[in-house]
Amino acid sequence: MTLSVVLSYNYRARDTAGKHVEGAVEGESERQAIEKLRARGYVVTRIELNRDINLRSISNLGRSRRAAPGKVSLKSLSVFCRQFATMIGAGVPILTSLKILADQAENRRLGAALKKVSEEIEAGETLTNSFRKQGTTFPLILTNMIAAGEVGGILEDVFERMGEHFEKENGVTQKVRSAMVYPLVVSIVAVVVVIFLVGWVLPNFVGLFQSSGVALPTPTLILLGMSHVLRTYWYAFLGGGILAVFGFRRWAATEKGAFRLDAISLRAPVFGSLVLRRSLSRFCRTLSTLMKSGVPVMVAMSVVEKTVGNRLIASIVRKAQMALRDGLPMSGPLRDSGVFPAMVIEMMIVGEETGAMDTMLQKVAEFYDKEIDSAVERLTAMIEPLIIVVLGGVVAFILVSMIMPMFDVFKMVK
Repeated sequence: MTLSVVLSYNYRARDTAGKHVEGAVEGESERQAIEKLRARGYVVTRIELNRDINLRSISNLGRSRRAAPGKVSLKSLSVFCRQFATMIGAGVPILTSLKILADQAENRRLGAALKKVSEEIEAGETLTNSFRKQGTTFPLILTNMIAAGEVGGILEDVFERMGEHFEKENGVTQKVRSAMVYPLVVSIVAVVVVIFLVGWVLPNFVGLFQSSGVALPTPTLILLGMSHVLRTYWYAFLGGGILAVFGFRRWAATEKGAFRLDAISLRAPVFGSLVLRRSLSRFCRTLSTLMKSGVPVMVAMSVVEKTVGNRLIASIVRKAQMALRDGLPMSGPLRDSGVFPAMVIEMMIVGEETGAMDTMLQKVAEFYDKEIDSAVERLTAMIEPLIIVVLGGVVAFILVSMIMPMFDVFKMVK
């Protein structure tokens, strides 16, 4: 179940008898509200949006009737939000701004989505529903923020905040990704080089040694055995590797597997603390941004659950949301989870008591952003020498295995 914003409209109309009537009607857009009134036989003379948000649960929010494929990068979203906020602040009409940004967008997917948004607005849709109809192209947090901005009349502030939000999210994501990609790439290259040396280079040298009648030392025999197995059963290793990757991806795609994998990632040695900091930063920043823009806390928690990026933390957020619904403080389930650090819990308790939850969460997010910077630096400083030592040991073993028989050959020559 997901959340949709249903807007309330005040109207004046004439009924079938020609009498003046007025009241309020709900709809996801002004056009839908007018259609409801016409179905009653009313002739609408005036309709305007009131300042009330009615939140209802529906089954397929975020799935558009004309869903655009894929998502737009955080960097592109940040640039768009800042440009849109600037144009709105300069007094450029929303429809004109969207058309200009659609034509100028470097990201084709974003440009196509903005073009569809402008077409929906021309057809009478609200800005919120026009963005929502693009499916997963735009994040759930953006559509909810736009809904709050439309109702509160603060679209410029909302898009400015979202531009800053996506910029910080992109910066943190790139730092975490670089910290994880570097050792992975180096390790893959190292494995390929070792396989090449053991499988194809070493056997040529061993052939020369054997033809000279030199008895091969133990390290050389070990490498020779590995080379023989690799060259003889390479198809088994290749097939096994492909099956292992395919099986792992199938398992990770299941709800149970994905949940288990996210839980393991938080407790993984070396990288676990970095992943946890990343998830906590996203949780605090997203919740703070939503609450600061006036999105109700229950809706904000629902959005955070779907955007936090870790299923274990999402399940904890869901429990906190249920506690809020029952009138209990949401800090309780977070503390009981054993995942959220004491500092986060204490800051949230202070925020609940003082009514400054958004400010407290923003401070926590900024703290974890700095922690991520420090963690990435420490991780890089630790991994680089570790990789050098491991690779040096492997290469040294291979060289020793190839050099030891050469000494025996030299002795025979003398």
